[in-house]
Order: sequence, then structure tokens, then C-alpha cells
Amino acid sequence: MKRILIVKTTSMGDVIHALPVLDDIHRYDPSILIDWMVEEPFSDLVRVNSHVNQVVLVNLRKWRRMGLAYTWREWKRLKAFLSDRQYDVVIDLQGLIKSAWLASAAKGPRAGARLGLAKEALACLFYQRRAGFDPQAHAVERLRVLTAELLGFRLQGPPVFYPEMNPKQALHIHTRDVWFLHATARDEKKWDLVAWREMAHRLTDLGYQVKLPWGSDSERKQAEAIALGIDHVEVLPRMSLALLREKMSQACLVVGVDTGITHLAAALYLPMVALFFATPAWRYGPRFNPRAISLGDVGRVPAVGEVFEAASRLLRGNKV
Repeated sequence: MKRILIVKTTSMGDVIHALPVLDDIHRYDPSILIDWMVEEPFSDLVRVNSHVNQVVLVNLRKWRRMGLAYTWREWKRLKAFLSDRQYDVVIDLQGLIKSAWLASAAKGPRAGARLGLAKEALACLFYQRRAGFDPQAHAVERLRVLTAELLGFRLQGPPVFYPEMNPKQALHIHTRDVWFLHATARDEKKWDLVAWREMAHRLTDLGYQVKLPWGSDSERKQAEAIALGIDHVEVLPRMSLALLREKMSQACLVVGVDTGITHLAAALYLPMVALFFATPAWRYGPRFNPRAISLGDVGRVPAVGEVFEAASRLLRGNKV
């Protein structure tokens, strides 16, 4: 086997959950060249992984917004870009009709989840090779098992998101910066504004600096509402994912709801308290990060006191 294309285009958290398959494939056969097809806004997440040979960019949101003629031109451009290479297998880890369609732009047999496990059943019609996984497994393990089954190798060890980092090699942190990852597109995932402000008061009273990133106008307004009137709380400027990754890696603590940046913090093995109350922690929680504490459950929103107690444990350097 010489060359593989991974198709995992979106969303941010899903792309991060898929990153360990790169290290798994590399362990299986270091000579394999691995390309990755991803939505342009999330390309920085993939590009910095040393196991990726080439990033193949798509931008379906823009294609749809610009209309059918534009989509057709971009589709032809994508096929032309991929026309000079033959893949031994094209693995669709998204399991959607749109991702299976994108995978068909590449030359090579297509593979993905079997019927009943793909997110959209019709996607299976695009695959020449199919495999399964335990539907009760964590999102990361699902993708690892699926990839290993499709390529015919046995998984070894825990997931590795970025090969230069593991829990024992996590960055030494010398700041007193606490990042609040408050922003999410789904209202049911949001933690109450009053709760964020109470956490900010408690942490700044202890001498910590609170940092608030954002990615849209509505998220910026929410960040400004959290920071209003509280000293040592900073609304950060908008930044690229690459710069955000670099800056956030120096945080002494992250508190975040179930959102893409929270999963990125978990992949960087940062000390973190992750809040789950609209999605199940058993499926998406950062359990592979020994410095992470997950709180809440579907329908149960953690109280400020509970979150602060967990944050205090991590700040004291106690083991989780």
C-alpha cells in the first residue's frame, strides 16, 4: 500500500476526533503517504500534523452559497487537482452522502462504515469496502477501529492526536491564563452567562487572567457580556486556528462547553474542565486527556460550585 486519502471534512470537533487515525496508520506502515480532504476553515488542524503528506481543500458551504454553476466549477477543479494521483484506498470517515460524493472525486476504491453505522445510509452505496465499529464506543475509538478494520491492522496503544505531543510531553505552562471556551453554535450546549461571569469573578479574585476567544459576531458579543465590568478578563482578537492553537497551549486551565476548541484543548492535553449537558460525555468527553475532568450529563447542567471545585483541583496540580 502506497497512498491513502482520508475524507473527514467537518466539523471542527469531528476532525480532531479523527486525527489519531494518522498515527495508527503510520505505526502500521510508516511508508504510506496519507493525504487528507478537509473543509478549508479547519485545514490548520490537519496541516500541522507531521503524518499528513498533503491537505486537499474543499469549501462546501461556499459552494452552496455561490450556486450550482460555481459548485460545478469547483467540483471539476477538485477532480483535476486529484487526477495525477492514484490512491490504494479512499477512506470516508464522515459517513455522509456529501462526503462520499467528495470521495468519489479521487481515483481509488472507496471505503467507509457499513450499513447501519454510516451517518447516512445512502453513503454506503459509494463504498467498495465497508467495516464496522461498536456504536457504544467513544467517537475517537469508533474512527480508529473503523480505519484499522478497513486497512486490516490491529490497534496499538492509546490515541495520539499530534505525534509531537503526549500526556508526558505536554507543554510546561508558566502563565496564569485561564481560557473560557464559551462559544458554540447550538444554544442547548451553551452554559448560562451568569455562570460564566461567576466563574470569572472567582478565578480573577484568585489572581488568574481570564481569556475569551470568539469566532463570530454573536460569539464576540457573548464574550463581551461575560467580561463586562470584571477586571483581568480579556476578550481576545479574532485569530486563525493555527494562532489560537499556539496561544491556547500556554493556558494553565481551560473551561469549555462541548465545542470544537474544547476538543482541540483536549488533544493538546491541557488541564481542562469540560461541560456536557446537551451531548453525552461517554461519547465525546476528553477522557484520553489525563488532565481533563468532564462534568454534567444530558439534561444535567453542572453548577458553578461544582465547576469551580474541579477547576481548583486542576490548578492545584492534583491528579484527576
